[in-house]
Amino acid sequence: MGRPSGTGKLAAHVGFFRELVAQDPDITLYELRDALSDSEGVTVHHSAIAGLLRRLGFTHKKSRWWPPSDDVRR
Repeated sequence: MGRPSGTGKLAAHVGFFRELVAQDPDITLYELRDALSDSEGVTVHHSAIAGLLRRLGFTHKKSRWWPPSDDVRR
């Protein structure tokens, strides 16, 4: 049983997300959600966008920030 398989609400907007992520790789899920709502009038939860991006092969890996190390040897 379970839910019937389908394309989902976001299937028609794959190109939209690819374009936005290509323009700004550091864009957040909330910014993607708001952009979709503003331009297409479609409202979804940010986790639905995260799932779509994951299925499209996008990963969430931000580089960690460390302060510059001291060059002084102890």
